[in-house]
Amino acid sequence: MRRKAWVLLIILAIATNLAGCGAKGAKEIVSDLSKRSEELESYISHGKMTLYTGEEPLEYEVEVWYKKPHYYRVALKNVKKDIVQILLRNDDGVYVLTPHLKKSFRFQSDWPESSGQVYLYQTLMNSIVDDQKRQFQAGKKEYQFEVAAKYSINQNLTTQRIWLDENLYPKKVDVLNADGEVMVKMEFDRFKAEPSFDKDAFDTQRNLNSLPDESRQTIAKAKGKEPEKEPVQAITPGYIPAGTQLLDEQTIQSPGGPVVIMRYKGKQSFTLTQRHPQEVEASLPVFGKPVELEQTIGVWLELGDKNRLAWTYNGTDFELLGDLPVEEMTQIANSTFDQPIK
Repeated sequence: MRRKAWVLLIILAIATNLAGCGAKGAKEIVSDLSKRSEELESYISHGKMTLYTGEEPLEYEVEVWYKKPHYYRVALKNVKKDIVQILLRNDDGVYVLTPHLKKSFRFQSDWPESSGQVYLYQTLMNSIVDDQKRQFQAGKKEYQFEVAAKYSINQNLTTQRIWLDENLYPKKVDVLNADGEVMVKMEFDRFKAEPSFDKDAFDTQRNLNSLPDESRQTIAKAKGKEPEKEPVQAITPGYIPAGTQLLDEQTIQSPGGPVVIMRYKGKQSFTLTQRHPQEVEASLPVFGKPVELEQTIGVWLELGDKNRLAWTYNGTDFELLGDLPVEEMTQIANSTFDQPIK
């Protein structure tokens, strides 16, 4: 009996040891991620991002291309609107491209280092590595980390849960507010490490011309119209900062058509302009960054003592100008979506 007991103990010890060999601990994973973030040469990821910040969930298809040292291409498709916008970083700078409108904005920026996003693998790795108060759980063929969320545009997002597969590639991310509610969900369905890219994969003109066939057909039908001769269907923001009110509104005629100008005065004064979208390729020698609004991507710029946030939505170009922080400007911009036309 004693001999059998010893045999059982030895078998259990071996089984326990083998089981432990398959699972990594938090310390080892953090070390591996730190090393990978420095050595990763390239990757392609794809998935679905869902935002729960508005009245209804908003879905984006997200595809990311990355090539060391600083090349990024992020294609964001608004599933409901069937519109694609591209965030691009190459040797010439950072761009926000809207291919179906032939719009291109280039500006000085340290994006994405200054404002990482939930769909970027580097952001997720750095969030895990940098948070000394991280929480860790090992599951079956996956690892879960709970770390602080650091998204400067939305201070209400406080925590993120990150799931990695057994190869430490991203599977899913939940970003929560202070009440523990999921506000952003990112689900990855594909991840390929170390792919090779075409020589012009991160070229601005190639990406500006990259349109699906159905979008090309829609644009072809619209080319016969002359929207610049039609009046702008103006929208009033649903959110106005406390102590600020509408001073006046006027419509002026510009070479590109009518422009509606709304001036707000008070504690946080600003001007909101609206016009028909124009094909434009702008290169601005000022600091800025792309801002992900609830329904589209905006461009935020520092212009001396003023800040500017511009975006395009539902066939209208919007521009917000004022001495307001980016968080406040973002809130005003988000309040224009799905507002009734005046």
